Formats: sequence, structure tokens, C-alpha cells
Amino acid sequence: MTEADSEISLTFVKGLAVLRAFGKGKEGMTVAELAREVGQTRATTRRLVRTLEMLGYVTADGTRYMPTPLTLKLGLGFLHSRSIGQLVSPVLHEESLVVGEPVSLALLSGNELVYVVHVPTAAKIEMAGYTTGSSLPLVKTAMGLATLAFRSRAGAIALLPPDLPAPDQQALEQALDTIKAQGFAHVPDVNGKAFHAIAVPAFGLKTQDAVGALGIVYPNGQYDIDHLHDVIVPNLHKCARYIATAL
Repeated sequence: MTEADSEISLTFVKGLAVLRAFGKGKEGMTVAELAREVGQTRATTRRLVRTLEMLGYVTADGTRYMPTPLTLKLGLGFLHSRSIGQLVSPVLHEESLVVGEPVSLALLSGNELVYVVHVPTAAKIEMAGYTTGSSLPLVKTAMGLATLAFRSRAGAIALLPPDLPAPDQQALEQALDTIKAQGFAHVPDVNGKAFHAIAVPAFGLKTQDAVGALGIVYPNGQYDIDHLHDVIVPNLHKCARYIATAL
């Protein structure tokens, strides 16, 4: 263990892993299920869960545990420090009125994106299976592809799944070149629900690589290609420039 490693609390790391395990779409989990999810023993997991229960972050319903509303406060520091509520959300809300579709923002976290702003009218995206805090894969989603295309090639490749076959990676790199040239990513038939997704990269003021993406989801046949190019994409880019100070 290095000097830097000695300052890390592994117990805290394990506790956070338990909290993250609840975000798998299940309505409550048993200690055994949580232990399998986080790769810890039942005894260790039980201690972590009971600690979280004592602190008010989880509650028990019989043998099943589920997070409480208190867990929502864990993200407030990020939202406040980035002026998400004061700057980003109002801008996205106004822009959604201009383009006629809810505009959402996802930011890069490790090798995935996380929805950080989900405007109240974004029922279409919720129908596609996403909400605030949801994780998005970088590959095969419009927001993910828009983010990858506007990062350095080496940086983008480093974020790809390590088991991605070489032919698939080659095809992906070609797709990223096309996305960068046209300035946006477009993915049809989101989750097989007859929705399309279109996204543009989002940058911080001091970043040359995209830190995330702005995007919309719309029903199949809603817009022709001219409307996407002339209205939707330019407004998404304008919105991305407005919020760069908070990213």
C-alpha cells in the first residue's frame, strides 16, 4: 500500500458501493442480494447496511432494504457547487421551450455518463428508461457518442469497454469521426421504444475535451432532417455554450 493509499478508508468505499447497488431498478434488496452485488461477505454487508440504516440512509421492510429520501441530499453538494439549479436548469428549461422538446444534460463520470439535469417535462426520456442520476453507456447512446467524438482519440479509446472487439472499435472510431464532422450524434429507436435521440457535446470553459452532452429524445417521424439541422442542433449548441461556465 502506498502512502496515498494509506489515507483511503476502505470501509467508506464499501459503504458507498452498497448505496450505489440500490440503483439497479430493484424495489428493495436483501442483505444476500446486496452482498452478491458488491462482492462482499454477508457479514460485512450486514454491518454496512445496519450502519446506513442507523444513519437514516436506508430503511427495512422485513428482510428487504431500500434507500430513503435522505440519500438525495448526497448529491446536493455537486448540484450547488456547479450552479446546476441556479444556472443550468433554467437555461435548459428555456431552451426546451424553444426547440419544443425537453433538453437534458449528462456529464462524464468514469466510463459512463450520469444524467444531472432532467427538466420536469422530460416524460419522453423517462419513457425511454432514464431519470436524474441514471447512468448512460458511452457506446450506442447519442449522448455517449457525442461525448466520445469530441474527446481526444486516445482519451475516447481509454473510456471504451476493454472487451470491445477490434472490428467493433474500428467501426466505432469511424462513427465518431462522422459525428465530430457533423457536430452531433443521432441514434434512432432508443431502447426499442420508437424514440430517436440527438445530442451535442458539452464543454467547460477550460476544457478542450467534452465533459458530457446535451440531448433530446423525440418520437419517430416527429422532425425531418432539415428541422434537426436548422433548429434543433444549433439551439442545443447554443445552450451548451451558455452553461459552459458551470461545467
